[in-house]
Amino acid sequence: MQNFLFNEYDRAHALKRGGGKQILSIDEHLPEAEAAMMDTAHLSDSRSYDLAWASNIVKRAWQQLQNAFETEGKAEWLEVLRPFVAGGGKTPLNQEEAATKLGVPIATLRTWLSRLRQRYREALRTEVANTVSDPADVDQELHYLYQILTT
Repeated sequence: MQNFLFNEYDRAHALKRGGGKQILSIDEHLPEAEAAMMDTAHLSDSRSYDLAWASNIVKRAWQQLQNAFETEGKAEWLEVLRPFVAGGGKTPLNQEEAATKLGVPIATLRTWLSRLRQRYREALRTEVANTVSDPADVDQELHYLYQILTT
């Protein structure tokens, strides 16, 4: 019995079989995936592609910011400031509440927001530049990205 338990433990933790990783059930995420498919079912193929492209650009730009802030040790700031810059699922605080939560004066918070918005614009520009062959097309593609996200 003891050998059986040791063997089962070894098998479960073998790197070859994804050892140490949490196993996720596809069934848990299936309703979300089906709902997402239904939301885009009425869109044309080109519109669906454009939305996927825009979503991917925005996610990668935000991930770039998250990585930079984690490196700087400011990841918690980014989560508080995100609704002011990129929107978000949760109800945003007002600026006074956010400043209190971060323990800074409102003027400092506004400076941080201005700098964060600038960094986000730069990250978006970088991600869009990675998708075009001609650097002169970056501004046009950024404008198109804005159109896709606002319609």
